[in-house]
Amino acid sequence: MIEAKNIYKSFAELEVLSDVSFTVNQGEVISVIGPSGSGKSTLLRCLIGLEAIDSGEIYIEGLSVKKAGRKAYQKMGMVFQGFNLFPHKTVLGNLIEAPIVVNGEDKKEVKKRAEALLEKVGLYDKKDAYPSQLSGGQKQRVAIARALAMQPDIMLFDEPTSSLDPELVGEVLTVIRDLADENITMMVVTHEMSFAQDVSDRVFFMDHGKIISDSVPEKIFVNPDSTRIQNFLTKILSQNDGSL
Repeated sequence: MIEAKNIYKSFAELEVLSDVSFTVNQGEVISVIGPSGSGKSTLLRCLIGLEAIDSGEIYIEGLSVKKAGRKAYQKMGMVFQGFNLFPHKTVLGNLIEAPIVVNGEDKKEVKKRAEALLEKVGLYDKKDAYPSQLSGGQKQRVAIARALAMQPDIMLFDEPTSSLDPELVGEVLTVIRDLADENITMMVVTHEMSFAQDVSDRVFFMDHGKIISDSVPEKIFVNPDSTRIQNFLTKILSQNDGSL
């Protein structure tokens, strides 16, 4: 579904991604973890074309993003930590905007699909509400439904719970867990270690712009072979009262 080869990305003199290569297979859930500033969010932004890579190759379902451009990027949906909802549109309006305007789909069909997605994320009763009337967790669930309304093959999540109050994190993670159960291909940048351990097929640990470990959750969380990973997890555990 995704193949990245020797990706480099710098901002001025700062190298943010350095020789990053990986593949993601259909139906896999990949969690991307690591310290702040390690390149995790930039990696997702490069995959979906929000940032241009300096060198290397990215293929989405076999399509080179350099050659296919928008056709490749349309196969992916992305959910950001800041929701990015249209404040002047209702919840339903947020979901139907892009399929109609960008894809030229029939409004009636899009509305039907959007209502089903709101049902899926538990927010059908909020379809006529505006973002300002929603909690942070509800806004993020709307953002997930909006991304799904474009019918992507791959979902990218950039720290989807980082801007939420702790009591709202669970409702968003539940939606993402449900998507994982449906075998949707996903890459999730997250600081929620228990989620990464439970849901992921593989975990990428990033540090200083590199993927220094690409392994199954058990290897990362139970028996890490890197001192850097051990130190990172120890720090996270101390912040979370000792529990993943």
